[in-house]
Amino acid sequence: MLAGRYAIAVLTLASLLLPPLPAMATPPPDCEPSSTYAANSTFQANLDLLAAELPVNASSSPAGFATAAVGTAPDQANGLALCRGDTNASFCAACVAAAFQDAQQACPLDKGAKVYRDACVLRFAGRRILDFLREDQWLISELVPAIDTDNTRSVDAPDAWFSAAVTGIFTALVDRAAAATNATRKYFATGEMDFVPKLYGLAQCAPDLTPPQCRDCLRNLQKVVTAQFLGGRPPSNTAFVEWCFLRYSVSPAYDGRAMLQLAAPPAPPPSATLTPPSSGRKKSAAGISAGIACLVVLMLILSVLFFLCFRRRIKATENEHSLKKIGRAQWTTFDLPTLQEATEHFSEKNKLGEGGFGTVYKGILSDGQEIAVKKLLGRAGPGLDQLQNEVRVLAELQHKNLVGLQGFCSHQNDTLLVYEYIKNGSLDSILFDGSKGNALNWEQQYNIILGIAKGILYLHEDSSMRIIHRDLKANNILLDDNMEPKIADFGLARLLGEGHTHTQTGRVVGTFGYMAPEYAWGGSVSPKIDIFSFGVLVLEIVTRRSNCSSDDHSTVNLLSDVWDHWMKGTVSQMLHPSLDEFARSQALRCIHIGLLCIQPEPDDRPVISSVVFMLTRDSMELQPPAQPAFFFGRESPPASRSDGQRSYVYGRSGFILEQGISVNEITLTELYPR
Repeated sequence: MLAGRYAIAVLTLASLLLPPLPAMATPPPDCEPSSTYAANSTFQANLDLLAAELPVNASSSPAGFATAAVGTAPDQANGLALCRGDTNASFCAACVAAAFQDAQQACPLDKGAKVYRDACVLRFAGRRILDFLREDQWLISELVPAIDTDNTRSVDAPDAWFSAAVTGIFTALVDRAAAATNATRKYFATGEMDFVPKLYGLAQCAPDLTPPQCRDCLRNLQKVVTAQFLGGRPPSNTAFVEWCFLRYSVSPAYDGRAMLQLAAPPAPPPSATLTPPSSGRKKSAAGISAGIACLVVLMLILSVLFFLCFRRRIKATENEHSLKKIGRAQWTTFDLPTLQEATEHFSEKNKLGEGGFGTVYKGILSDGQEIAVKKLLGRAGPGLDQLQNEVRVLAELQHKNLVGLQGFCSHQNDTLLVYEYIKNGSLDSILFDGSKGNALNWEQQYNIILGIAKGILYLHEDSSMRIIHRDLKANNILLDDNMEPKIADFGLARLLGEGHTHTQTGRVVGTFGYMAPEYAWGGSVSPKIDIFSFGVLVLEIVTRRSNCSSDDHSTVNLLSDVWDHWMKGTVSQMLHPSLDEFARSQALRCIHIGLLCIQPEPDDRPVISSVVFMLTRDSMELQPPAQPAFFFGRESPPASRSDGQRSYVYGRSGFILEQGISVNEITLTELYPR
């Protein structure tokens, strides 16, 4: 019982320390006072265990959803938690824990409650609640929603037009959310409508629902809101039940870019205004006054128009460069002369780096904006429409730990991507450059590790489609002015297609030293290959040593060295001597997590949501790691291991040397739709 309360307290504290997500309306908890329990009873003990279990399970679920039943009847505590589809694992866990606190404060000793918070929905009860999902039990008429309406303001638009706009965005959201085809049934959709003002919407269902049940649930909420709660044109309405929720607002209520871009319905024609008849001098005086007023207004309007036209002409002259916006997406097509001018014809002095996908140059547009231009290897010329579509998909991925993709250029045999310019360059240039000394303190190193994990979490679980990076490494991690990490080159393996490789020796995409064995050997693609690369990065960041060092005096790679010290109990010798006691403890935990990520068997590696939880919850117990996948410096393949596990070895050439393994073999790509 105490452990459960302690977990809730820790997660609630985390929710206060983390930066807030865009807020949604939060009605008060809905209590079920018909059934109560006694303090310190068996039910309370079961409820405390449920309160400790649900936040962890929901945050580690790809769909942000969990159910649980603790104990046996009549003291069984049943619960479910559903986190908003754009929240990460940390926010999900903190929100569910805080929802339990809300319920205990608002519904003391009640066996049941429903809590609707900004980022999650929670329900618990002393009876079975999941039976309602059975087809013979599903009755949409029994779902009574909680509605939260902002009646303090009013949208300035005709009633009919406003109602049509809300109906339109709700219909699109319901159709998109209920059409989820991914394995996790993450019924989640966000939308933006070009109304005046703009309307933003969000819809989500619990993944345990079938697609028809999800559609029924959301359409019921839509019907209630549009029929009863649009009077006075409120700027926001949120409808909740524990199985789904639906919202519109004139301000965003989700992270990132909307999944749907919608046009507003046609505006109604202006209604004619009739002037009541008047007589004699009153009519004449009113006419003269109206004429003078119209003349004054006309002069003011002409003055404003002249000023705006003059200002716009000056601004257009200052900012003119050859580019155009395509559609409503926030990305741009650049022409080649614009990028040549920005980069001084891709001069060597503007070269920022070179990697497996191409060469990167710094550029400055004519309006002074700094950009980074990557000249891609391959996928040029033909298939422009497909290239545009895929670049548009990558441009939709917005997260603070991803480098922002701003546009592209396709010209004859050249394909170029345009990114935001990141001032501090790549992680490897700071981490492994001895001339810069101890450029990063431990707090910055830890924040870099956590930021990379959150970026991967977004790519794997929180974006509109699952992106497996395939080439995570230190020089693909860029650092902004605040030393916040930003993952670069995400999605390029998808963009360029199979057959492109860093080493030009096979069909896999990646860099030796960071590649998982199942990918380097057999081309098997899954999110766990990114987990392996992340584990290598963690060990590099903590020890400030590269796993891909080409120093001739090196006899073992970093993974082997860390493992040897781990087995001997001397791993603390690899840490910087300036670390204090707390930092050393945190660094040792990071090494433990890194070793868990580089285990040879993919199933033994944690998923990225669990990694984020391990990094942010010091009290979470970690499993002992297995021997890492790769060892370095042997001249011949080792004998087969008696335990049946494979042993993978790096040779000096960078090839993998066990059982005739070659990176030239055919790859097997497993698709993971979202």
